[in-house]
Amino acid sequence: MSPPLNSPVGFSPHRNFADNLRALCARHGSIAAVCTAIGMNRQQFNKYLAGSTLPNAPALEKICGFFAVAPESLFQPPQAPGTALPAGVPAEMASALLRMRNSTLRQGCYHFYTPWPREPGKCVRAALFIHQRDGVTLFSRFTKFRHSGSRQRYHLSGRHDGIVLESDKAKFLLATNRKGLGEMSLVSIGVEGALSTDFQSGLALIMEPAGRPMAVRATLQYRGAQSILRQVISEACILPLTDPGIPEDVRQSMNAPHEAADPYLLPFSLLDSLPQLARRGATG
Repeated sequence: MSPPLNSPVGFSPHRNFADNLRALCARHGSIAAVCTAIGMNRQQFNKYLAGSTLPNAPALEKICGFFAVAPESLFQPPQAPGTALPAGVPAEMASALLRMRNSTLRQGCYHFYTPWPREPGKCVRAALFIHQRDGVTLFSRFTKFRHSGSRQRYHLSGRHDGIVLESDKAKFLLATNRKGLGEMSLVSIGVEGALSTDFQSGLALIMEPAGRPMAVRATLQYRGAQSILRQVISEACILPLTDPGIPEDVRQSMNAPHEAADPYLLPFSLLDSLPQLARRGATG
C-alpha cells in the first residue's frame, strides 16, 4: 500500500495507520471481534496494529468498509488529545459525527422563540449567543420563564451551553442545561430552507420540567453582535403571540400547522410554508 502523495516531511504512513487503527478498534470493543467481523486473520491484523506492515488494497477496503471511514483518513496524523470521540462510541456514529463540519451560523446574539406549552397563545423568547473558540462553534442559551413586564428577575431560569455542528442539510445545536439537572436539548435548523441570515427555523427537542421530551417549533432571529448580549438576555421572557415586539415571521412560524401524522423529526424550515407576507425582504 503506497502512502498518499504530497506527504509532509516526517510523515509516517505505518505509524499513523497503526495509531488510527488502534483508536478505531478501541471504540469497537475487542480486536478479536473486529477481526471476526471483517473476516481477517488475527496474526496479520496484529502486524497492522504494530505498524510493521500496511494492508494491500482488498484488505484496506475491508477495514475501511467495516469502520465506515475514508482510506486517506487512516494515514493522517492521529487527532490531538481531547479531540477524539470517547471509547465505546459505535463506529457508525463516530464516523457520522466526524463527518460533521464546523457551523457557518453567524456569530452574535439571537432571540430564540419556541411555543410555551403550558399556555396556548404564548411563546418563550430566550437569548442565544453564538461564538467560536479554538475553531469550534459554541453557543449559550439563556431562558427566563417569567412573563413579559414581570419585575421578577428570575423564575425557573435556564442556561444551556453546547456546540453547533452542521451537515449538508441542517445545523444542529446540542446542549446541556447548567441551571437544571443537566437536561439535554437538541435544535435542528434547516440549512437550505433559511429565508435569510436574520430568520431561520426548525425543531427543538427539549425536556419538560417533569422530564418528558417534547418537540416544538423553534425560530432564530439575529439581533446583533456580542456587545448587545446583556440587552438580549434582559429581553428573555414569556409573552403572548400578539405582542407587537414579535416579528411577523416569527409569529407565523409559531402558528404554523403541526403535521401530527408525520412520524419523522426531520430538520426543516417552517418558514418555507409561510405565506408570501413572511417572505418579503428575504435575502437568501
